[in-house]
Amino acid sequence: MTLAQRNLYFKLGIVLASLSLLHLVMLSGRLLPLLPEYCQAALHRNDGFMQNLAGLFFSPEPIVLLAVWFAASLYALFVSLLVFFYFEKTQAPEILFFGLFGVSFVFESLRMLVLLQSIYEFHYAFLVYGTRMLVFSRLFGVLSLFASSIYSAGLDIQKQGRVIIVMVISILLVSFRLPVDGLSYNTTLTMLYAYSSMFRLTETALAVITVISFLVAAYNKGNSEYRFIALGAFLVSVGRTMLIRSDTWLTPIPGFILLAIGTWFFTARLRRIYLWS
Repeated sequence: MTLAQRNLYFKLGIVLASLSLLHLVMLSGRLLPLLPEYCQAALHRNDGFMQNLAGLFFSPEPIVLLAVWFAASLYALFVSLLVFFYFEKTQAPEILFFGLFGVSFVFESLRMLVLLQSIYEFHYAFLVYGTRMLVFSRLFGVLSLFASSIYSAGLDIQKQGRVIIVMVISILLVSFRLPVDGLSYNTTLTMLYAYSSMFRLTETALAVITVISFLVAAYNKGNSEYRFIALGAFLVSVGRTMLIRSDTWLTPIPGFILLAIGTWFFTARLRRIYLWS
């Protein structure tokens, strides 16, 4: 993949994130009054270790959801701008997949479809397809970060476009056959879907393997910079989980801070490696 082709992915990420933020700004006035009613009607609290811990002490805060959607789109825009201008002329396969990881955050705002359904009264099938797209984006994000790590560990496939296509097709086969309850949702306005615990376990396993792969790269290449990249991968993985699964103020703020710090570790140390190689 040439630099020009790769940079098109980053430009697309900038456009998608900007449109998502603009869309949120335009709709926030209509969505905000609906949030308390819909959060109160949710059948379940969102699952996950940090969320379960936060749920012991805090009740759901509806406005948190809107804040999380803004934060997720803002992070996607930040990452897309960062990798485009910071690595515009640097051929680094890892940064392509990290950029795709960042863009995956844009699709968290698909959860607003639950609210939009009450405004526009479209068919509930759209909630099902929107949830499948949300699951797709989350899997694509963690798999992209994983792909970045195995390139560092020694994967030598020059056709990165083919790797992306294989990832997309594989995840589509899983996510778009997923059973989704089009009438029930949890406190993050995510529709309830089958095998949710299995998907969380898969995301956790991929995150662990990603960190290990960067540590393997540090050992094999004798370059300590990869240890800091491993730390960055760990921080963005934890921060991502804390942010996107939040329904209280306890987790999204530290989650966003971890994302920012982890992104800085990842990109700054990776750029240093390629500048000196």
